[in-house]
Amino acid sequence: MRAVLFIIMAFWFLPVSSQTLKIMGSDESFLPFYYGNDLSEGILVEVINEFTKQTGIAADFVPMARKRQAWALERGLANAVFANPLWMPLPDQMHAVGPLLTWRDRVFAQPGRRPDSFDDLKGGICLRRWFVYSDGLEGRIGSHLVRHDGYNAQQMLQMFLRKRCDYIVMNETEFRFLAQLGDVDPEPYSTELIDAEWPVYLGILENETALIEAAEAFFSTYTIDVEAMLPRLPRPDR
Repeated sequence: MRAVLFIIMAFWFLPVSSQTLKIMGSDESFLPFYYGNDLSEGILVEVINEFTKQTGIAADFVPMARKRQAWALERGLANAVFANPLWMPLPDQMHAVGPLLTWRDRVFAQPGRRPDSFDDLKGGICLRRWFVYSDGLEGRIGSHLVRHDGYNAQQMLQMFLRKRCDYIVMNETEFRFLAQLGDVDPEPYSTELIDAEWPVYLGILENETALIEAAEAFFSTYTIDVEAMLPRLPRPDR
């Protein structure tokens, strides 16, 4: 009987370091935030590695199809996700830590073209298949813009650099990372025109109190330095 009580008490008083932060990421990866085998590389992966180093809390990235993310949370396969609070799976059950960084979709243009508004966009534009863009941009497609779809960021950028389109809309960090891999200077292509931007948070299931407290404490003093991280990120396998 005493042995049973001892085991129960041992589990009751488990330290926070025995818990694991299981963060879902798209199974298609998201350059340069998380990618590689089992999502083992990227900006957010480095951030979480530092979180583990400072807190002693184990953390894993869990590749998961978007349509199965709510299911994964309910089944206990994951307990966290990087996202905007409005688009988190099970949003009423998530605690948002942050904001940690800003997601920004920027319009990039061929040199010599400098659009100041969506009304200036005419010609061809490279976009990602199945993605939904802002009303201002969507309203130009078909009337003033010819859409060229890419299946992923790499294909889109290749089309753009080969001048198959006049414009491309991509996450600005993703564009810079891929340009860096190809020894391309991104500055001549950058414009001030933003299609969408929103803050990114770390969402943790609200019943994971210890993990939430640890994440809040860590990110209260930690700043994600994207500029410093980009040059040292490894090349993706594909």
